[in-house]
Amino acid sequence: MTWLWYNLTFDVELTTHCNLKCPQCSRTDHRNNLNKMEWLPLTSVSLKDFMKWFPPTIIQSIGCIHFSGTYGDPGMCKDLLEIVKYLALEGTCRISINTNGSMRDEEFWFNLAAWGGSRLQLIFDVDGIDQEMHSFYRRGSDLNKVLDAIEVTSGTDANIKVLTVLFKHNQDYLEDIRNMVNERVQKPIKFDEVEGNNFQHTGSKYEFLNENGETEILEQVTRQDREQGLERRSRRVRDHRHKDIVTNIKSNQPLPLPIEDKPIIPQVVEPVKQKTKEYEINCLAVGENNIKVQASGMVSPCCYLSTSLERAALYLKGENTQYMITSTGKHADPKHPLMQEYIDNWKDFNLHYSSIYDIMESTWFKEKLPGHWETPETACHACVKVCGKLK
Repeated sequence: MTWLWYNLTFDVELTTHCNLKCPQCSRTDHRNNLNKMEWLPLTSVSLKDFMKWFPPTIIQSIGCIHFSGTYGDPGMCKDLLEIVKYLALEGTCRISINTNGSMRDEEFWFNLAAWGGSRLQLIFDVDGIDQEMHSFYRRGSDLNKVLDAIEVTSGTDANIKVLTVLFKHNQDYLEDIRNMVNERVQKPIKFDEVEGNNFQHTGSKYEFLNENGETEILEQVTRQDREQGLERRSRRVRDHRHKDIVTNIKSNQPLPLPIEDKPIIPQVVEPVKQKTKEYEINCLAVGENNIKVQASGMVSPCCYLSTSLERAALYLKGENTQYMITSTGKHADPKHPLMQEYIDNWKDFNLHYSSIYDIMESTWFKEKLPGHWETPETACHACVKVCGKLK
């Protein structure tokens, strides 16, 4: 089980710059007035870098390239338009971009959408029906600018989608948000929503210090019809409601049945013991033929490993805080040996020093990484937590 040099998909971070201060973002220090994490350097991928990292021969093997925003918003990348032009001219891949849309002007968004055409999908964030609701999470965003960007790009051949992150404060307004956006667009567009759930350590409430040093609270979705839980892969590792998953996988115990599926056993009948089931790790990144690339040039298998590996290799050297890349998921434990090997040899996995071909054809990617998925006991915490499945 490994990546194929055909119809590859890439998840690429173009920058660590952002114009917002979203409380649950990876770049935001929610204990320090929503400022950028002190250890995070500001950087952007230039057109020159991008062309070196992804030469035409590689672009022709790409089926889709997605510009996402773990530590920054793609819209803040100075060369975003030129990079999209390069992709449009040199390849046939699909392009998608996640953005808060509250930067740049309408001319920029129109030109970007026009160059990308029908191969481009622009995903804009809209989290409320007015400025107050929208910016409670999207701190610093101008809702009117976002709506203007959506309107002007909807007049092109590009595919437009609106994404709403749901919390308790906006969970009842999803239909109103969609109606508000539909009044502005020039053609039918798509809508999507994700349940905000970076609540793994805090329960259902997330406390943060706002820009003025005052305490505020984000609350998790309370409506069951808005909950997504494990149904959405991008949400599954940050929800306190699913802490038992890794424990069950590591101890080789069956996952608890959903409440509605639990058998009703009459009192007079002896309960039937479930047999212990075996687990396997089925890498979702390999299944989607997807590779993660950070703005620093670091190449990693997936977004669940990328931030921890990058921080350990480049930003927080010597600090043992990356629990996702240990064997047990505990901060105090040593990093998994395979992850430590990556960290020790980080230049071998960085596009400033190695080609994407050499990285993906390396022994670490092709042999050692798939080999450590054989059992939950030999795998690192992130692989078990995200990709561990019942056989």
